[in-house]
Amino acid sequence: MRVEVSLKASKNAMRRELQRKTAEFLERGGEIKQHHAGDSGERADQPRSRPVFVSGQQPQERTYLNELVLELDSRKRKTKSPAASKAVSRPRKKIIYDDFGEPLREVWTEG
Repeated sequence: MRVEVSLKASKNAMRRELQRKTAEFLERGGEIKQHHAGDSGERADQPRSRPVFVSGQQPQERTYLNELVLELDSRKRKTKSPAASKAVSRPRKKIIYDDFGEPLREVWTEG
């Protein structure tokens, strides 16, 4: 059963089309089988086939990093802030401006 609805159609239009096609399938004698969760499509009287996505290798043992991450986080918290050094007060140049924003003179100030 193939449902062809344009991509621009709304979800309700797609839902109605799907319900219409399902009803049409059932009217023609079609049957819908219900399966329970965990049921397999493989036959029970034959041995199970190998899974498709499994290679012949043994699964690798995983290395959990939880303890390592916690240790690194604790180191980050323990880092010492650099010692506050005494601010060396040096003379600084300050420019004095007039009322119109033009520089008048330079003055040297401490700190």
